[in-house]
Amino acid sequence: LSSSGSTPPLCAAMDLSVEGFNTLCTKAEGRDKVARFFQYTARAIVGFSSYAAPKAGSTLSTVEDMLAPMDLSIEGFNTLCTKAEGRDKVARFFQYSARAFVGFSSLAAPKAGSTLSTLETHSRTAMTQLAGARRTHRWCKEFPVIQSIPKSLTIADPIDRVLDLLQKTSLATFMIIDHFGHMKQWKILRGGKRSGAGTIQLGLKFFCFSNFIGALVQAKKLLALSLSEENKSKEKKKCMETVVKHLLLVLQTAHLSRLRETHDALVGVAGMVTSSMDVLTQWPAKKTPAPVADADAKAKAK
Repeated sequence: LSSSGSTPPLCAAMDLSVEGFNTLCTKAEGRDKVARFFQYTARAIVGFSSYAAPKAGSTLSTVEDMLAPMDLSIEGFNTLCTKAEGRDKVARFFQYSARAFVGFSSLAAPKAGSTLSTLETHSRTAMTQLAGARRTHRWCKEFPVIQSIPKSLTIADPIDRVLDLLQKTSLATFMIIDHFGHMKQWKILRGGKRSGAGTIQLGLKFFCFSNFIGALVQAKKLLALSLSEENKSKEKKKCMETVVKHLLLVLQTAHLSRLRETHDALVGVAGMVTSSMDVLTQWPAKKTPAPVADADAKAKAK
């Protein structure tokens, strides 16, 4: 850093917008280095956790188990990026990383023109642009949700039926309202009583409610599994993870919708956690090598 506190030339020359990130990912070398970063981050976690000699079932052991079947090569990262949902969750991770940086830098109260202030501005720009890009690709994602609503009416348990209907209808409502807010931002629709940002915040309130209902649904399943005499540890673990994810999303959407504001630093970290959980589900597994027949077996076959 320069003694005057000005922005270093490297940071000043970087395009931290979504276009810049897209340009990086269009280059094979760029994708390779991003994948290499995640590959060695995973290796570092495995290495440091091995020093702690984690017990089976502990958090460190669980992290190792999660990373072990993942294809952390450039081919695996390319496969992740070929899926729209995979690209969305990677972008979401960087979006909330930028929000976390904005939040933590605001706690330092940087002076105008300082390096930290400039980086905060760049991070805010990246956060806004990534949010807009993800909003653009959210169009029509409500169709599968709406199509699944009639299936919810066939659920036998009345409580489960109501909860499932509430979760899906509120999720579809969020997406539809989000589209209206997006068109207001584009000046295609008039603002009316709410601006584009206000309309988007209204939609996020429905998304907050949807995740709250989702947490209740998973908590109900977890309770039923706990009362069951059968050993279903994997199902319990999955339900617990989903409950945590939904609750973290409630925290994020309550802040973004201004229903209950907390802090960008807290929301940013929570967003990074939930985005990482989503990326892990989209990341391809290692390919199992085909068994190679030995020479004797080939000779017998002939």
